[in-house]
Amino acid sequence: MPIEKNEQKTELKNDAPWILLRGLARESRHWGDFPEQLSTALGVEVFCPDTPGNGRLNGEASPLSISATLERVRREIGYRAPVNLLGLSMGGMIATEWARLYPQEVSALVLANSSFGNFSPPWKRLWPNAFLSLMGSLRLTTEQREVRVFDLICERSEDRQARVDEWVGYSLECPLSPSNFARQLAAAARFRAPDQTPVANTLVISGLGDRLVNPDCSAAIARRWGVELRAHPEAGHDLTHDAGEWVVDTLVEWGGR
Repeated sequence: MPIEKNEQKTELKNDAPWILLRGLARESRHWGDFPEQLSTALGVEVFCPDTPGNGRLNGEASPLSISATLERVRREIGYRAPVNLLGLSMGGMIATEWARLYPQEVSALVLANSSFGNFSPPWKRLWPNAFLSLMGSLRLTTEQREVRVFDLICERSEDRQARVDEWVGYSLECPLSPSNFARQLAAAARFRAPDQTPVANTLVISGLGDRLVNPDCSAAIARRWGVELRAHPEAGHDLTHDAGEWVVDTLVEWGGR
C-alpha cells in the first residue's frame, strides 16, 4: 500500500552548514566545484569530509558497517548540530544513519541517487552491467579505470578529459586499496534504512540518466517515506557533476519553502 506524502514541515535551519558525503570509492575532491557553488548560493559553510579508506583517510580500513563509517565522519568533522546533510549514493546511507541516530543534530536530509537494501532489490541498486564493468576496471591501469568510471557515472562529457586527469591524480596521490573497496561494498550491501524518514525535512533527488543505480531506487525511498522526489531528466549518477546548478537551485527553492 503506498504511503501518503509526509506533509509535516519543520523550520529549516537556513544558516546551518551543509555537510556533503560522497559515495563508494570516492573522496571529497570528487565534488569538484560544487561545494563552492552551494556555499555561494546559500551563504553558509560547506564541509566535505572523507570517509575511512578514501582520500586523506586512505590509510585507514574502511568499516564494514555504515554506522561505524558515520562515527568516524562525525569525529573527523568535529562539528555538532544543527547541520544539513547531502549524501550522494552511499553517502546517502551515511547521511540517513546520521539522521536516524542523531535526529537532533540534523536540520535537513537530502539523498541523491541513493538506494537501500530493504527498499530495492540488488539488481536495481547496481545495474548488472555496471557491476561487471566496475569489477573489470580493477584490472585496468589507473587512467583506464578512471575513464571507465567517468563514462559510467557522468552524462555531461564536455569536461571528460579534464575530470579524468584530476581523478587520476587523486587516485595516485591517495590510492584506494582493493580490500577497502570490497569493505565499502559490503557495508553498503548490508545497510538497512528505517521504515520512516528520520527527520521531517527530507528530500530525494535523482538523475534519470543514471547508469550505475536504477532511478527506481530513489523513487522507492520517496514513496516509502512519503517525501518529495525531484528528478533531473538527463543527469547521471554523479548528479552534482552533471547538473550542479540544478541541484543548487533545487536546494535553494526547497529550503525556502
